[in-house]
Amino acid sequence: MELMALNGQNLISIISVIVGVTTFLLGLFVFLADRKGLINQVFFVLTLNTVLWIGTVLVAVSFGDRETVLLFRRLAFAAASFIAFFIYYFSYLFPKPNEQYKFPLLAGIILTTLIAAMNIFTDYTLKDIGLSNGVQSNVYGPGYYIFIIYFFGALFVGVANFLGKRKQMNELELVQIRLVLTGLVVSGVLAASTNLILPKLLETYSTGQLGPLTVSVFIILSTYAILRHHLFDIGVVVVELLTSTMWLFILFRLMVDNSLQGRIMDFILLVITIFFGALLIRSVNKEVKQREKVERLANDLEVANEKLESLDVARREFLSFASHQLKTPMTVIKGYATLATDPVYLNSPEKMKQIAEKIVFSTDQMYRLISNFLDVRAIEEGKMSFIFKPTDLVRLASSLVEDAKSYASKKNLKLELASVLPSIIISADETKLRQAVQNLIDNAVKYTDEGFVRVEVKDEKNYALLLVTDSGKGMSTEAKEHLFEQFFRDGRTAKAQGTGLGLYIAKEIVKAHKGEIWADSLGEGKGSKFTVKLPKEHEGSN
Repeated sequence: MELMALNGQNLISIISVIVGVTTFLLGLFVFLADRKGLINQVFFVLTLNTVLWIGTVLVAVSFGDRETVLLFRRLAFAAASFIAFFIYYFSYLFPKPNEQYKFPLLAGIILTTLIAAMNIFTDYTLKDIGLSNGVQSNVYGPGYYIFIIYFFGALFVGVANFLGKRKQMNELELVQIRLVLTGLVVSGVLAASTNLILPKLLETYSTGQLGPLTVSVFIILSTYAILRHHLFDIGVVVVELLTSTMWLFILFRLMVDNSLQGRIMDFILLVITIFFGALLIRSVNKEVKQREKVERLANDLEVANEKLESLDVARREFLSFASHQLKTPMTVIKGYATLATDPVYLNSPEKMKQIAEKIVFSTDQMYRLISNFLDVRAIEEGKMSFIFKPTDLVRLASSLVEDAKSYASKKNLKLELASVLPSIIISADETKLRQAVQNLIDNAVKYTDEGFVRVEVKDEKNYALLLVTDSGKGMSTEAKEHLFEQFFRDGRTAKAQGTGLGLYIAKEIVKAHKGEIWADSLGEGKGSKFTVKLPKEHEGSN
């Protein structure tokens, strides 16, 4: 039974062919740009299914045989099923995989295949083709609603995937997502409207002929993204396609030419073009790779220069500050040593005791400063050695708290030790670990003007925790990110001196103990808490 003729649909058919060929070429461009890239492969398969959908719709509106039309309508539903699935899969992968969940690839393929098979081999989705007053219509089954739910569900999840990635993307990736997402949403909505919704509401399939045209939105935006924002380098692909087209054209001439002389000439021409075409492709490919390598090296060099400049500024500030730090205790020692020779002080034991305490304190400051310099040098050269042995962490912390009490009392701070257990034995280099913990305690006292500094030691099964909490100046989120870097000093150091090495050295010592160290703070002016997590036993190393 004749259902329809071409009746004026030539223009739409021609446009559909153009859109289909363009879609295929775009997919081929992307695939050839990176044949091993999963994103490229999935995008290519997506475009192939789109071409299949365009072709089945074109056949369905161009032929009049009922069985042929019904078959290709059902094939169109099957192609749409796979388009929805690969849009979902593409949204998971592009521009980089979604880390929030693992894509159910096998389950998705099985489900999509079952739905496609239902569309093709049963009348559950599309029962029959109707004809009323020369207008073609679809007779749907209950499976049509299952298909609608599946199609829009996959499309919705795909859009959600793109939207959910925005916080993780850089500026370029955000532009890429906006372009592809806009193309997918517009094309998906228009295609669904013209091929699924309107045919159901109007009880005619005439709008289905417009479906292929909606893909042009996705093609244009995707092409712009590829060419303008360098999603895929297609320079080599263009050369390969043009060269291959030339080879095929000459091969076609060779096959259809009836004269022997013509075939010989075509064969010679084919050999020459294959040889020089291969050289051209190889040359362009090499040039593209070299350009990409140069760009990567330039970017790496720019990043390295920025880091070097930052480090150079930090080192200059450090050297200037360190010279002041070294000079200060020496000046104090020299001044009090001069006073000690004064007869007035020589005859007063109490005054001599005060002078001696000042000299000892300044000498201790200078000793720690020099030790920090030497430790940093040893860390950078990988020459800091460790001797691990059983160490009582509670006793070590208690000793350091006692040593720091005089410093804390001068600032009217309450310094205390809290430990439930009388001792916690760990494997550690006691001297080095003492230095790390001392840096934390000194740092807490230094940046606390009033309130308390509390040191806690806790037992956590295979680990021991040491916490240093204070009610001091706290820290900003930005400062916390750089706190353990070499030469870093917070803006607060305008009023509190420091080299910016103490926390860096503490971090390196804790790392050598196979432990962890981190800092927490509710914000500036809200105190800080430093936590050291150490394994009780591990293999020592030098």
